[in-house]
Amino acid sequence: MFLPSTVIMPAAGSQWELWRCGSRSSWEGSTGDPAKGTVTRGRTVIALPARSCRTFAFVAPTEDATLVRKLAFAQLEKRGLTTTGADQTPFDCRVLRRGEGHSVVSVDVLTSEAAAQMAETRVSAMVAGARLFTIPEGKLIVMEEQGRLVLCAGAGGHLLHSQIVSVTPELNGHTAPEIHIATLALQQQGVLGEVKGIELWGDFSAGESGELARQLDLPVEIKARPSPDPSAVRKEAGPRLLPLQARLALRRRKFGLIRWAAPAALLIPLAWLLHAQRQKLIALESKAAAMESMLDIPGEQETDRPAQERIQAERDLVAAVQKRWTALRHALEPRRYPVALLDGLSRCQSGAGIVLTRFESKITDVTVSGTAGSAMDAYQYFSTVGKDLALGVYAWSMGQPAIAADGSVSFEMKGKMK
Repeated sequence: MFLPSTVIMPAAGSQWELWRCGSRSSWEGSTGDPAKGTVTRGRTVIALPARSCRTFAFVAPTEDATLVRKLAFAQLEKRGLTTTGADQTPFDCRVLRRGEGHSVVSVDVLTSEAAAQMAETRVSAMVAGARLFTIPEGKLIVMEEQGRLVLCAGAGGHLLHSQIVSVTPELNGHTAPEIHIATLALQQQGVLGEVKGIELWGDFSAGESGELARQLDLPVEIKARPSPDPSAVRKEAGPRLLPLQARLALRRRKFGLIRWAAPAALLIPLAWLLHAQRQKLIALESKAAAMESMLDIPGEQETDRPAQERIQAERDLVAAVQKRWTALRHALEPRRYPVALLDGLSRCQSGAGIVLTRFESKITDVTVSGTAGSAMDAYQYFSTVGKDLALGVYAWSMGQPAIAADGSVSFEMKGKMK
């Protein structure tokens, strides 16, 4: 079962469309800025327009996937689409056909302008917008994308190549020659087979389609642009097209979740065990109190010796239970559970460079060590912890932070049971 994704994709005009893609796709509205369409929960995917993501195809003389990616990067260098290394370049490649020692590869690469604009984005994945549609076999697709006409060619239903064929939404006299030249180039490279027709996705007139059919001598159909395919969103969208800065930030966020989830997963069973023991002790304490009230009957004067010994033994048992409960009472306090303390300490992090490096919890003491970007950040974090209601079961203190050569500091806080 897959969680739904929010997909931000280019509209025909200058806007961006918001789609919710789970088991099916549903339109959620539009926005003028893709950054405003990001959500705080769930997966957010940006479908890139052709002006921000170049998609081209080539034939690789190998069927090895690792070597194919290296050859794809060499193609980027050859075409002048990158000036950095493979790890720093936001690109992705897909093998659409294999056979006889060769592979037909489709490559997506984020332009340098788009990478600079989206460096601070907090989305989970990016993908070329046309990859979210099924390309009919043997046909070319022309669709309007943010005021431009984009040509898409496919292989096996998947996007193979895309390019802008007109900077205006009209099918002017230059569009047909652009489509013809692109088709001949792809066929000459051996990546595209016979073209049997063209589909116009969008608001086109019958006169425009008829003129394009006459110029290219191919049948032309007008269709509405389909909804994004949810399965394509799951399979095609990934982090490789994210700019390097955004990719590293995504990795840090995932590592932070794992860092806190791992100890929580270990401590939750212990918390449940302690809770169960607490309930048992409460029940036993109630039963002992009831027995004691029954035994302390006013006016009872005559009791034989065995009965007195039995009563004394039961009272000793009750006293032992009460003593044990008193010793464990603080340990079983829910707000003193290590997982609750970790949750509170994490909640108090302001995001200003606070990193917790050590956490030790005892029945009456808690020790927390960490690093901060500056002494002010450390003291601010200490102040936030001291004011937190859930962490108020301890009295917190902090020694003088140790300042490193680069200005960062190391600090240690201690909590004493109130």
